[in-house]
Amino acid sequence: MNIKFKSSVDKTGINILRELQMNARSTFSEIGRRVGLSSPAVAERVYKMEETGIINGYHADINPSTFGQNIMAFITLTTQPDQYQKIYSFAEKQKEIVECHHISGNESLILKIVSGSISQLNGMVEKLSKFGETKTSIVLSSPVKKRIMESI
Repeated sequence: MNIKFKSSVDKTGINILRELQMNARSTFSEIGRRVGLSSPAVAERVYKMEETGIINGYHADINPSTFGQNIMAFITLTTQPDQYQKIYSFAEKQKEIVECHHISGNESLILKIVSGSISQLNGMVEKLSKFGETKTSIVLSSPVKKRIMESI
């Protein structure tokens, strides 16, 4: 566990984080009722966790298939470090690339792709192949989609 996290978030803070992860649109008074604090006390704790970087933001969870993006894949890319910035810039501009991570191991990067068709996915693989060797894994199902972060 991160020492900064452990020293700055108590059990009540963990409970507030759990509530926000389950529904970030909950009001401070709703969260307060669930964790045993007043609305201003919850607000103060949330603002402090935002300021210290424990809470990075609030996001809508969008279903890609509602926009015709029915195929999800992970592409690993093996390349040289001098290519990383070019790849990051490329990835930022591609609507199909929803995540890009620098990883350890034999590969250099792993990219999460959403696509409307196999041919569209193939086009992305071809574009990425210009940077190095690719390996593509198409997602068949996602039995565990998102977990709530708690004290580990």
